Amino acid sequence: MQHGTIWQSPGVRPGLYAALCLFLQTGIFAQVTTRTDEVGKLILKWHGEGTAAGLNGFQYENRDGGHSLYDIKVWPQVQLYQPTAVEKERKAEIGPANQVRPFPVLGNCSMSAAADKGGSLPRLYMGNRQGFEFLNAQYLGNNLYFYPEHQDYDPGWNGRNGWGDLFPANTPFVVISQGSSFTDQPFLKAFFSAAAALPPETQQVLLRNRILAPTLQAVFRRSNRVVKSEADYFTGAAHPPVFDGNQIDEAKMVAEAHDMLPPLIPPVAILEVLEETGATPNKDFFELDTVTDEKLGNVPGVIARVFRGAAQERQIVVTARKSPDLMSRPLTYKWVLLQGDPERVKIEPQGSGDTARITVKWQPQTKAATGITSHRVDVGVFVGNGVTWSAPAFVCFAMPASEMRFYDAEGRLQEICYDAGNPDLGLPAETDLRWLALGRKLGSDGTAKGSRLLTEALGKEGANAFQSLASDLAPSQEAWRKLSVGADKAAAEDAQKKLQESLKSKLTEGENPLAGRMELAVSQVADRLDLWTLPTPELQALIGASSKAGAKEAIKAAQQRLVDYGILRENDGRLTASWQEPNPAIRYHLRQYNLTLLSEVLLPEFLERTGAKAYVDPLLTVRKAWRDVYVYDKQGLCQGWTRYSHGRTYEFDLEGWLLPRGRGEKSVAVKYVKDTATGTLIFVPR
Repeated sequence: MQHGTIWQSPGVRPGLYAALCLFLQTGIFAQVTTRTDEVGKLILKWHGEGTAAGLNGFQYENRDGGHSLYDIKVWPQVQLYQPTAVEKERKAEIGPANQVRPFPVLGNCSMSAAADKGGSLPRLYMGNRQGFEFLNAQYLGNNLYFYPEHQDYDPGWNGRNGWGDLFPANTPFVVISQGSSFTDQPFLKAFFSAAAALPPETQQVLLRNRILAPTLQAVFRRSNRVVKSEADYFTGAAHPPVFDGNQIDEAKMVAEAHDMLPPLIPPVAILEVLEETGATPNKDFFELDTVTDEKLGNVPGVIARVFRGAAQERQIVVTARKSPDLMSRPLTYKWVLLQGDPERVKIEPQGSGDTARITVKWQPQTKAATGITSHRVDVGVFVGNGVTWSAPAFVCFAMPASEMRFYDAEGRLQEICYDAGNPDLGLPAETDLRWLALGRKLGSDGTAKGSRLLTEALGKEGANAFQSLASDLAPSQEAWRKLSVGADKAAAEDAQKKLQESLKSKLTEGENPLAGRMELAVSQVADRLDLWTLPTPELQALIGASSKAGAKEAIKAAQQRLVDYGILRENDGRLTASWQEPNPAIRYHLRQYNLTLLSEVLLPEFLERTGAKAYVDPLLTVRKAWRDVYVYDKQGLCQGWTRYSHGRTYEFDLEGWLLPRGRGEKSVAVKYVKDTATGTLIFVPR
């Protein structure tokens, strides 16, 4: 035998020899990994013992032109997917995956648009039913892709610090990483490791039954660092729409995958809708003619709905009875509210528990388990086979952030404002030194209108606490200022960092932290009913003294909005109330005005918020510049609604027909189209 040649027995047929060469070329006998860390050593050991399958037949697909290219040289058995000539010609190899590959593939695409310009690639998929259908086909086709959220899942409002949770659904179909470019890399590494660690027979069973992705998702989610007990697995913290790479426990993932003999393979949660309440377009909701119902996703892994209709609650009956277990064992089911107000969501399992009636009431924004603002209800459905539990399937209801609704105690609709304002208070980050400036103002500038209102809301004890905060940190702040004008920039940066850390600690410590008390105080001022009545000379003086260059225009626009929507009346330049007793809807609209007044005029050096309307994904709904106030007769029966839009009022009957001459007169059918000039929805005679 000579070096550089393969020994061939005289008895080996040429066809077998060619096959052997092909096996060597495709990596079947290649070393499973070149990693030398602890995980790599374990996989090498197991593979050598024949208890880990390795990654033969797996491919890696990069779809961002090599921008976030995973280094598959550490997995010699894995092939890099090479796009076909047709794909290259059509540029179909760049961007979100668009084909279900007929082989096991882990892929990524670290690309995204700005949140208000289309957003992340997963959000693009979730904007229509075809996207959900494709993702579900990938999920049940041994294809799993990884995408960053970029700006679609971050603390903040309307782009100030972030945009909140912009995903209309939660899915098990892809893995979305917290952050932007390259944050998908740790997930690729962990999932390749887990797939390689699977026992050979288990991996074959998963691939043959096309359930590799659901199984790896179950392994990943159970191994997440936030899951410390079985109970933790059935919480929203374990199943956010977006995952933080710091929560990956690769060693735990690999160990669980390696221990998964075929009897330990989890079931796959498969959902089907049996019945649900509906909504009628142009009567219960208003969209373009192409939108005929509330269905967004209707696939086995995700039932996604957009809460469009006017009724306060939705009911949907969903079954998981078709969920498969490879060993046909008796199954058990868990239906868990992962996100949403538990007072507004009711889950009623039926029969053996494989079916549930879910009732969801409309609800405003909520805080996700991650602390991020969201407008979505998530119900997770888990299937157990007595040994282990599946990855979740989801039932999701997205509430458009551009809507604010009001129902009375009996659940009767009073108003829908389709042009909701931004509810952000505009508080600075807890490391922002504006907190110290405010503390000094509360102590020395008691004559300023904003300071007086805030001191009143905080109470004497609260105001003193902020004065003390500014006083306690004054020496550190002064020391930093002196360093910042000197030559030692490193020392200045270190002093600033320590000052900010001390500030954050003091604002957040204790059972009743100062930051929370300030948030409550600003909110109380925003709820006042008298701020719109400030005399014109006083208001003009406050505007003139504001540090915000656009204060005058912002206040004028906020006042005009109240007039256009019928909250206030304007006569000879004088504003008067259109109500006798302010109901919750009136209070809401006045609060929106007050928030602008606070950030632009009363506390301009402290509060910073965007005056833009609440952002909503245009794939979910077309923006509407109106509010509908519902009309009831003396018997409490709804007669339709009054629409306030651009300073005009329109009457509609209960069927959604326009009454040009008023109630009791002839009605006219209308249709809804997009105004090309403004991009908003308008109604015209049909």
